[in-house]
Amino acid sequence: MPDTDVVILKALLQANSNFVSGNLLANELGISRVGVWARLEKLREEGFGVEAIRHRGYRLTEEPPTINENLVRAYLELGGSKVDFIFRGETGSTNTEAEKELASGRQTPFAVLAQKQTKGRGRMGREWRSQDTGNLYASFAFRPQLPPAQMQMITLWMGVQICRYINERLSLPAQIKWPNDILSGGKKLCGILAEARVDADRTRDLIFGIGINVNSDCSAWPAEVAAVATSLASVGNRQLKINLVAAELVEVVSRAYDRYISGDYVSEMFELWSRYDALSGLIVRGSKGPEEIVGTAKGIDEHGNLVLLLENGQTRKIHAGEVSIGTKNMSSFLPAAK
Repeated sequence: MPDTDVVILKALLQANSNFVSGNLLANELGISRVGVWARLEKLREEGFGVEAIRHRGYRLTEEPPTINENLVRAYLELGGSKVDFIFRGETGSTNTEAEKELASGRQTPFAVLAQKQTKGRGRMGREWRSQDTGNLYASFAFRPQLPPAQMQMITLWMGVQICRYINERLSLPAQIKWPNDILSGGKKLCGILAEARVDADRTRDLIFGIGINVNSDCSAWPAEVAAVATSLASVGNRQLKINLVAAELVEVVSRAYDRYISGDYVSEMFELWSRYDALSGLIVRGSKGPEEIVGTAKGIDEHGNLVLLLENGQTRKIHAGEVSIGTKNMSSFLPAAK
């Protein structure tokens, strides 16, 4: 049976700021008009603005500034999505939550969304500060059943798809910094962390986690963090509908995964990387084992390696690790990964 609040929210969203008849809602839900009024009072307590006018009905005037599970579900259902998700108001780490659900046998794909996490983690075992409720934390769980060699590009592919979403759907600038940071104006906007359980010949489980600053107030951050990190709201000088962003990102990641698994990504991968590459043409520092490599970034190869042009004209490739622009490493700052 559909959730009553989801049905009401879908009707209000579809009305697009017009009024929805209380009788219509009552008939659709099979409850009394008093019952509809009671549910709308509950939504008001959750931060929704709902205007009521006699003989006209109800209309939605404001959405809550934090993640609301039923509103995300309403947006997903209106978009025709069938992606299953779990919501946590607060959690240690959405990646850890996804791991637990996979271990319990939960059917994939599914997502775990949270508006606050206390033990977020990033690459190389780092702990990330991610308590700001203006952020969105999400982890997506899959069972690819593909050879590990075929999964090498998935983090990069997901990264460029998120960049495309931010640029095209939100009309905000974003670039990807190899291998897993999304920047805007040179400042970190989103962190990505992909974790996999691999057998000898297949990738059994994959968890793809993102932490993205949506409506965070950068002026409240410590100066050293604000110098290298930003939020969507700060970049666009406007507050975004965080629940709509959450629902749209669930769809973006879900569709991107399906395309990757089917192999329908290769032709577009390099075009998008060229479009959104934050390092292109810059002098960067990286490492290959104990060796430090300095060169001009020239994109990626067919395996996702970062290609550097050295001063002597030779090219070198970096398979994994971190790179920094000049001498300043930006990888250890907000926003969180998972």
